[in-house]
Amino acid sequence: MKICSVCKSEDIKEIEIVTKGAFTAIEIPKKIEVSPKSLKIKKYLCLNCGHISLYAEDFAKFK
Repeated sequence: MKICSVCKSEDIKEIEIVTKGAFTAIEIPKKIEVSPKSLKIKKYLCLNCGHISLYAEDFAKFK
């Protein structure tokens, strides 16, 4: 069972993030390269506080 790392709520929902409309892009000085690029990242939203958590589907591939 997943819990929010911020507020410790168990009210977590897996989501997809879609950007529509205006947004602000902030340049990051160093890029992080993840290999393989096809690795699926799961996104979870806490319905209590709004915190978004990102999890790699297979974290062993990051080693």
